[in-house]
Amino acid sequence: MKKDLITNILISITAVSSILFCAEIIMRFSWEMGGWVKRPIYRKSSNPYLRYELIPGAKTGYISVNSDGFRGPEYSITKPANTFRIIMLGDSETLSFMLAQSDALAAQLESLLNQKSGSVRYEIFNFGVEGYNIFQELELLKTKGLKYNPDLIILNYVLNDPEPGEYYFKETFFMRHSALGRYFTYRIKKALIRRERKRLNIKTEVDNYYYYHNPKYFVPVKEAILEMADIAGERANKLVVVVFPVSSIMVKDFKENYPYWPLHELVKSITSSNIICIDLIDEFNRLGMTPQEVSINYVYDESHKNAPALKISAQYIYGILKSNRVIPE
Repeated sequence: MKKDLITNILISITAVSSILFCAEIIMRFSWEMGGWVKRPIYRKSSNPYLRYELIPGAKTGYISVNSDGFRGPEYSITKPANTFRIIMLGDSETLSFMLAQSDALAAQLESLLNQKSGSVRYEIFNFGVEGYNIFQELELLKTKGLKYNPDLIILNYVLNDPEPGEYYFKETFFMRHSALGRYFTYRIKKALIRRERKRLNIKTEVDNYYYYHNPKYFVPVKEAILEMADIAGERANKLVVVVFPVSSIMVKDFKENYPYWPLHELVKSITSSNIICIDLIDEFNRLGMTPQEVSINYVYDESHKNAPALKISAQYIYGILKSNRVIPE
């Protein structure tokens, strides 16, 4: 009797294990977590923390993706002599899908630095990916950016960067290696967040951005930014956090009517000896610029910045980098 019981238990364990193993294999090949941009230049990533990525060698419109999977020319892994490298992390504001390569912020800042440099050559890598949040940007830095031995890291922060909580899962062995675990975690969190948003009556853009920045979602964001700063510090570098103001049709000006001042202050409250924070709204206000002037298409509720606004941003960032002595004289 006892032998039969043990046999039945072993059979049950084997059956359950086989079912879970098959389910894991099926989920790895058939399921993809939502929340990623559907364009021909993107593919599902084998890295679950990235979820999706640019396709090496892809081209569409203004966008050309190099062989390592980011916008721009080819770069050698080994840094050339007398070269100062900058990794620029961000989402669609950084990628600048609707702008020529030379008009993107990374290219404009690189051009400006090289115009004003002596014997030093600057290379700025545009690691912008549409829809990426802070956690994906951190993962991209660790898995792709650091191999280029950067001398400075720039994080372009946009107010939707915290992203809905269902797309965030803590970095554990189980979450990193089990598609089945991620699937059930995602489904449960998504249902809970849908219920929470309904209870809080989240409807407008303003509602969304403040919801993303409540402590439950912003604390992990803060921790991720501080981890980036620690990574920079380990290399005797700095992390420059550039805050992009929202220039959607909801925003009438960048002054007293701007609805997101508290969120800018919240981001700037993340302090570390390795962090330099730059708020572009300060320069736009100094120059008397409006959301209508900096948006690529304000009438169509397009918050992305146009080429002239990014040129001004590059000049402002350059001045602060120089005054803080984080680039070679």
